[in-house]
Amino acid sequence: MIARDYAGPEDLQAMQRLTQALWSFDQRHHIGDLAWQRFEHIGHEPDWPTRLWVWDGRVVAWGWIYEHEPDLLYLQVDPAHPALHDDVLDWFESIATTDKIHIEVTNRESALIEALTSRGYAARDGGAFGLLNARSLDDLPALNLPNGLAALSMAEAPDADRRSAAHHAAWSRIAGREHLPRAASLVTGESYRQVMAAWPYRPDLDWVLEDGEGRWVANCCVWLDEANGVGELEPVGVDADFRRRGYGYLICLAGLHALRRAGATTAIVGARGDDDYPVPRRLYFSLGFSTYARTVNYERQRLAGPEAKR
Repeated sequence: MIARDYAGPEDLQAMQRLTQALWSFDQRHHIGDLAWQRFEHIGHEPDWPTRLWVWDGRVVAWGWIYEHEPDLLYLQVDPAHPALHDDVLDWFESIATTDKIHIEVTNRESALIEALTSRGYAARDGGAFGLLNARSLDDLPALNLPNGLAALSMAEAPDADRRSAAHHAAWSRIAGREHLPRAASLVTGESYRQVMAAWPYRPDLDWVLEDGEGRWVANCCVWLDEANGVGELEPVGVDADFRRRGYGYLICLAGLHALRRAGATTAIVGARGDDDYPVPRRLYFSLGFSTYARTVNYERQRLAGPEAKR
């Protein structure tokens, strides 16, 4: 067994290969969310300690500290190597920098939950949580676009700068929170070109809704895991000036039809489950998605010295 630090995009693909091999409704991650979260911003990788455990040339576990204050760990472990849960957690706890550390899991990841509770982590009550949602692609509604609207894929309009601007217009004012001061989306043309170069991005699965004046008013990127026939919507956004017109529904439906044409059988999407941010889940439920798992934050105080491992 070799444990080493992340060295670049080839290592992300190795992490994704493990995620693809393990994918099921009992897993937290999809190869698409790993690509999007790693590449949507430029210059953040030095802030994300990441480590890989390699057996016989194949990644069998990985850990990624995605946020700080408090430290948040993403991880995945091959069930054939269950002892690596402790190795990943030892690494995380040894380099965590905040007094409180936490790990986001789903309520279906029983082996990981057992490893966490044995080390003194406890589920956090209240606060934000996510829902993981799925739907079959067998019975999609027809896509009927009103006059003046067109659904375009990046295969037809491959413009990373315009695409990043469309993302920025949606995410600088969060749906349902338009009354709050604008936030600064960090997605740029440069970072979106990085996303478009990542595996398994496909321009025919990245969609925008264009209005009669040529504005890109909604967008939906879909990531296809061909081996499992599962596509993930990540991210989805509607320009804050064009909300409550059904545009999110239309662009997601365009992406779902494209996903079915690409050979997928199932679509998944994440959404907040708490009432502080209900708009996205309402959209996805209106599209026929239903929840198969929810996230749970496990946390504990960071320990020091000999106690750190338990």
